[in-house]
Amino acid sequence: MGLEEQARRAYRVYQRYRQHGPPKIRLRETSAAAPTIYYLARDYNEPSGGIRTLYRHVDVLNEAGVAAAVLHERRGFRCSWFPNQTRVTDVRSSPLGPDDLLVVPETDARLLPRLPASVRHVVFNQSGHLTWNVDAELVTRHYLGSPGLLGVMVVSEHSQDLLEHAFRRPIHRVRLSVDAALFSPPDRPNGRVLTYMPRRGRADAENVLHLLRARGALGGWTIDAVDGVSQDEVARRLRASTIFLSSCYQEGFGLPAVEAMASGNYVVGFHGFGGREFFDPDFSRPTPTGDLLAMSRALEECLTREAEQPGWCWSRGVEAARHVRAEYSAERERASILAFFKEIGHRP
Repeated sequence: MGLEEQARRAYRVYQRYRQHGPPKIRLRETSAAAPTIYYLARDYNEPSGGIRTLYRHVDVLNEAGVAAAVLHERRGFRCSWFPNQTRVTDVRSSPLGPDDLLVVPETDARLLPRLPASVRHVVFNQSGHLTWNVDAELVTRHYLGSPGLLGVMVVSEHSQDLLEHAFRRPIHRVRLSVDAALFSPPDRPNGRVLTYMPRRGRADAENVLHLLRARGALGGWTIDAVDGVSQDEVARRLRASTIFLSSCYQEGFGLPAVEAMASGNYVVGFHGFGGREFFDPDFSRPTPTGDLLAMSRALEECLTREAEQPGWCWSRGVEAARHVRAEYSAERERASILAFFKEIGHRP
């Protein structure tokens, strides 16, 4: 599928979202034998780190003996762009009972005020900057005063600070993980390959590359735009890369950049605020978000350094990968998820 067709499909999904709103949640009056945590997810079968994270949470909970499922709208729908055996269901097949718990992404929080106050629920806010994108005043009132809202999860220190400042209530940070078996650094330096992901911040990244071409700074470098491919293919291409150009803007976390670090890349560019916690100058080159001149200068300095000291980027990429493995491990992710549900008092 070409980039133009991907853009058209993404726009059609967005239009359906705005026109039809979130799925309708069905309710039942009786309790089930095992209370279940249902993670509401859009029927969107294109690469999306946010939806993959919902699947991951459900896997973690089920492995821990806590009943959980991804709740899609259409019967039989399952994301297929990454391998999974996650428990999935749909809104018609799985009405919520009084002891169940509904987890709703921040982008669908506007459905919550329309549910009975007795419905126990959590907002999983993976990008604090999207909190007020739809029905802002309604969503704000819900965060501030809903009796059924048991807690709010976020995935970065920045989103935690942002929402605690806005709503004056405790916001729980859960950790993300990077699959170390999939995203790992090469044993030796790669060739001159510079990678970026045009799904977000395409114009900024490509303008910086045009600027450096005009200066003759990209000679001998291969530019790889990774877009619309499977998770395995993303990992393969990141592992073959030396430098990753990050053009994210107002991110909840910034998973592509951290996956690039895990793959041994020297990451240059914007942290998008959510990624500030892992953009360490010891092994990456953060630049002010939105500053194309600063990004282009930083990238050119890295290209020059690599030309003068081959392997300079690789050595820092290995250090970045070591940091990511320690900070964003599956064990730390699992512990933070289980701690959250214990803290809000969910009893499986």
